Amino acid sequence: MKPPQLKPPQPDALLESLRNVGLNRYEASVYVGLLTDQSARVAEISRRTGVPQPKVYQALDALVEKGFCSIGPDSVNKYRPITPRVAIEGTIARLKRQEVEARGLAEELEVLRVAGQGQELWAPPIEIVKGTRQIVELVRDRVESATEEILFMGRAPQIPSLTMAQAMFDKAASGCRVRLLLEKNYMQPVEGSEESQAEVELFRSINAEVREIDELPTKLLIVDGSIALLSISRKGGDNFLVLALRQQGFVGHILASFQFHWERAEPV
Repeated sequence: MKPPQLKPPQPDALLESLRNVGLNRYEASVYVGLLTDQSARVAEISRRTGVPQPKVYQALDALVEKGFCSIGPDSVNKYRPITPRVAIEGTIARLKRQEVEARGLAEELEVLRVAGQGQELWAPPIEIVKGTRQIVELVRDRVESATEEILFMGRAPQIPSLTMAQAMFDKAASGCRVRLLLEKNYMQPVEGSEESQAEVELFRSINAEVREIDELPTKLLIVDGSIALLSISRKGGDNFLVLALRQQGFVGHILASFQFHWERAEPV
C-alpha cells in the first residue's frame, strides 16, 4: 500500500507563515524560491518570485543572517537553503532568547516606572487632553497621586466615570481630604446606565465634605492645589476635552472659583 501523498501547501499561506516567524515579504519569497529550485541563480529567482534582483541579493544576505541560507564555495550559485526543519528550529531558539531578553527589559523598565511614580520632572503649563480613554486615565492618575486634598466640582448631567469615583473613594479612605461641590441634580444616575448608578453609590459613600448648589460653571478637579483639570464642553454634550493646568497662576484662579462657589453652596 502506497503512503498517502501530501499536497503541497499553498504559496500564499507559506509566505504568510514565514513572515510570522520573522522573515519579511522578499525574504520569504526568495527562501521558497530557493527550496523550489536549489540551483537557481539570482536572475532566475527574481524572475520566478517577482522580487527585484537587487532585493534578491539583500534578501539572501538576510536569510544567511537569520539561519535560512548558507553560503557555499560555488561563485555562481553560492547560496543554498538550510533544511526547513533546521532553519525553523534555529528560529524557535532565537525567539526564545528574544523572549528572555524582552522579559528582562520589561523588569528593568518597571523599575524606572516605579521610581518615577508621583514625579513630574517637567510638564507643560497647559495641556489639552482629548478622547474618553485618555481623559479617564489622566483623571485617575491625578486622583491617585493626591497626598493632601482633592477638590471636585461636579456639573450635571453626570458623565459616568466609575474609575474616577473608585480612585476618589480609595483616596478618601486613606486619609486624603476630599471636598465635593455638586449641582443639586448631579447625583441623579443616568437612566439605564449601571455604571452611572454604581458611581452615584460610590459618591454617596465617599468619606468627604459635600455641598450642593443650583448651578456650576463647569466640571473640574483640583489635586493638592498644584494641578487643575478643567472640563470644556457644552452642557449636556457628549464631546468634551480637558485642560490640564499646572501653571500656578492659572491654578490659583481655579482654586478661587472653587472656593467662591463652595462658600455659597449648602452642606449636605
